[in-house]
Formats: sequence, structure tokens, C-alpha cells
Amino acid sequence: MADKRSSLCGPLKYGVSNTHTDSRMTDSIHRCSNTNVGNVLNSYNTINVGIDEESFRIQEWLSPLEPHRRHQEVRNGRFDGVGEWVLRRSKFESWCKSPDGSANPILLCYGAQGVGKTYIRYKGIFFSKGCTMLTSGKISSLVIDTLRRQTRGRNVAVLYLYCDYQAQKDQGVVNMIGALLRQVALREPRISSEIKSAFNDSREEGGESLRLPDMVKLLVKVIGLIELVYLCVDAVDEVLRQHRPEFLRSLQQVIDDTPNVRLFLTGRSYILGELDNHLTKGANVIQIVADLGDITRYLNRRMQDDSCQDPDLMTEDLKNDIMRTILERASEM
Repeated sequence: MADKRSSLCGPLKYGVSNTHTDSRMTDSIHRCSNTNVGNVLNSYNTINVGIDEESFRIQEWLSPLEPHRRHQEVRNGRFDGVGEWVLRRSKFESWCKSPDGSANPILLCYGAQGVGKTYIRYKGIFFSKGCTMLTSGKISSLVIDTLRRQTRGRNVAVLYLYCDYQAQKDQGVVNMIGALLRQVALREPRISSEIKSAFNDSREEGGESLRLPDMVKLLVKVIGLIELVYLCVDAVDEVLRQHRPEFLRSLQQVIDDTPNVRLFLTGRSYILGELDNHLTKGANVIQIVADLGDITRYLNRRMQDDSCQDPDLMTEDLKNDIMRTILERASEM
């Protein structure tokens, strides 16, 4: 990793194709009788490289997690229109738009494992379409994108985490809180003096990561300067069980110390008890269900795709039969 970063330093990192371009530029400047400008230009480039490298090191020091990668993956697989009923629920609108902070700052969307999975039978042959119509991750990505769109141009931060049991090794509590701080650092043209100061102090002590209490205090200090902060945590139930109490208590401390924060969580239904134990203000809840409107939109799109692949197979009678059968079964759930 270190070799890769060092190979990106210098002109290539900033889109300069080769060093001959710099030579021609410097020669031209020299011909204008300003022999010092070339050195000033080189010094400016050196300073930029140093600033960029420092920013990279600070981000890595805060956390190795990169939630934006998971967010991009999930949102690319999201089906337009599916799950938007959540955004129209009064609990969501109150949580999202209440201007005076009178609404409960914590909202949980919960559902059972596998909510929204759709299976279809063609000509008596049962098979899975291999697609999950609605998951907590897709709800989270929808909420994140909606909040970003609604608050664009304001001093509002939308910070998020995607918890994943397959990545539990890296998803310690310090790294997760650090990942929220890392997003705050990235949203500004320059990293805040508070974060820089903490990084420099740590570097003098050997470059170790902050302890959790110090990481939480730093997050509180930095986001306290922002008008409104949304924290979105997907699949909180996939945080290691022994880490969840500490993680939830850290989130509660952030809410207690910064009244401008609103917390959105998704998880399975059994997490409700833990939220009551560790989040003292409790949470409003919205249950994730197999919504009939979602199922109708999903099936229409999937059958349209199948019709393109085999027009003779997907007749109108078959489409109607599939739609009626699936909706009847969904109504019985």
C-alpha cells in the first residue's frame, strides 16, 4: 500500500502527462525574464502533494472503513419506486422534517430476515428469481439519498454506516465511530483543525488510534458546528453482539451531547430490546413489510424483462396468473 501511494506522488497524480511539459513551461517562463517563477511553481506542487498526503493519512488513521463503497453498490441494485412508502410514513416525515427538534431523534426500520424476497412459478417449474426486492440496505440507501437531495446546499451532514457480519473483523466500535468522523473530514475542502490536532497529538505518541471515548468526543466536537446531522446505520443487528452495547451507548452519547443529531437505524426485530436498554430515548419504529405496491412494480418489471428474452413464453394470460397468485399469497402473509 505504501509503495502504491508513493508511486502516485508528483506530477502524474495531478494529471500531468510527463515531465517534459513542466520543462517547456519553465523554459517559456524563463524566456520572460522571470527566473524565479519556475522554482515557485515547483514549490507550489510540492506543497499540494504534502497536503494531499496528509489528508490521506488522516483519513486512514480515523478508520479503514469506506461506507461510500457499500452505499454505491446497494443503490445501484435498488429498484425505482420500491420502498418509497417508508418516506411517506408520518413517523419518518416527523423525524426528518421537524424543525424544532420536538420529534424523537431516533427512528428504527425493522423487519424479519428475508423480507421482500420474491419467488415465482412458471409452467409448474418453481425457481427463484435470485433477486431481493427489498432489504434493510435498500431502505437505508433510499433514506440516505433522499436526505442528501432534500438538504443539498444547506449546512447539513448525512453520515452513514453499513454494518456487515462478513466484515466484523474491521467493524470494531472505534472504527465505526471513526468512519463517521472520516465522512465529516471528506465533506469539507480542508480537514478541520480539531481533527488535525488530534492526529498530530497521536502521531507524537506513535500514531495509535484514538480510544473510543476520545473518538466520540472528537465526533461530538466536530459535528456540533453543523446545523443538522443525520446518522444512518444500516443492519445494526450485524454488529458483533459483544460490541453492540458499547456502540449503541456511543450513539446515545452523541445524541445527548449534540441536539442537532438525528439517528436512523435498520435491523431485525429482535434488536428492539437492545435499543430500549442502551438508547435511553427509545425509538420510533416502522416495520419493513412486503408492500403490495412494491410487489406489483417489481413483478411488472421482472415480467417485462422476461418478455424481452422470450416473447412466446410470457403471454398476457401467464402474466396475469403470476400477478394474481403472488399478490394473493402476499396478502395472506
